[in-house]
Amino acid sequence: MCIRDRVYANKQFMEEYGVTQQMGTQKIYDLPVSMRTPELWEAKLKDIRDNGGSFSYRAAYVRKGEEKNRVHQVSTYLTQEDDTELIWFFTQDITDVIKKRDELRELNLLLDGILNNIPVYLYVKDPEDDFRYLYWNKAFAEHSKIPASRAIGRTDFEIFPERADAERFRRDDLELIRTHERIDMQETYVAATGETRIVQTLKALVPMEGREPLLIGISWDITNFQNIEQELIKARIKAEQSDRLKTAFLANMSHEIRTPLNAIVGFSDVIASTYNELSDEERADFVRLISINSEHLVRLIDDILDLSKIESNTIKFTYSCCSLKSMMKDIEKEQAVKQLPEIEIKALLPDDDIYINTDATRLKQVICNFINNARKFTEKGYI
Repeated sequence: MCIRDRVYANKQFMEEYGVTQQMGTQKIYDLPVSMRTPELWEAKLKDIRDNGGSFSYRAAYVRKGEEKNRVHQVSTYLTQEDDTELIWFFTQDITDVIKKRDELRELNLLLDGILNNIPVYLYVKDPEDDFRYLYWNKAFAEHSKIPASRAIGRTDFEIFPERADAERFRRDDLELIRTHERIDMQETYVAATGETRIVQTLKALVPMEGREPLLIGISWDITNFQNIEQELIKARIKAEQSDRLKTAFLANMSHEIRTPLNAIVGFSDVIASTYNELSDEERADFVRLISINSEHLVRLIDDILDLSKIESNTIKFTYSCCSLKSMMKDIEKEQAVKQLPEIEIKALLPDDDIYINTDATRLKQVICNFINNARKFTEKGYI
């Protein structure tokens, strides 16, 4: 008998392929399968013989009464009976299996895409296998600088650079197994780069059928938020200190302003009310005192205005080339006007001059402030 003849088919095969003819009258390539020509059948027969008489493959076909292709898994076995070769075909329709597998693959890809793009750590551990990692998402890899390939199948002790972190993680895992109550906490760990990261972590157990539950962890990396919070705290403390200093400065200025203002008003009243009774020397002395206190008052007001400009970032500097020697001589002359008998102002200057590029007014103001402070704390001698 020619090996192309169909000599046996069960009921399900006949219904599936719409077989109506009697056995031995229909060729194998007459069926609605992929081997629809003698050449294709001979090629398949060669594959079966080359593989020792046992060969498996998939084939497409159209079920009777339908139009769309289906897929079946075919297993073939070559046997001998009375010097006649027989090939047994065992087929299984796997169209729905493939469809479900593809749907499952797509679902897994979708789920993996979601889990790898959420901005939180997500990981799964197996308590039955020494808490080794089964899953490690992209966010965890990016923040820790530890790739998933280095984490999956390993324990915390094999992954994290600091053993203290691994020991702490293990204690938390064991506590979760003991109590079966989820853990919500803030913790820190050292990344592969040596940087300390801060996370808000939630750990819980996921029940599994036929085995112990798995441990799932979700962590929100709050390192940047913590850093911002610390910067805000520092800024607030600095602002409070600045406010206290400003308040103290203004309180001191109010006292400082009152002193020269009282002197100006007092000496002016004395001159006005007793002008004819005063000698020329007394009048000159009172005028000198009024001038000294007037300059003091102007200087205090300038200091307050400068403070306001500094806080509002509107203070301006005008740079020019100036003689340092000339500036010091001018300051000496100005200070001599309000010189007290007990204190002498000396300007010890070198013969050579020095020229600098600066804001002459601001520099002069600084030097005068130093001299005025020295006056406050010098009872006698020289500055």
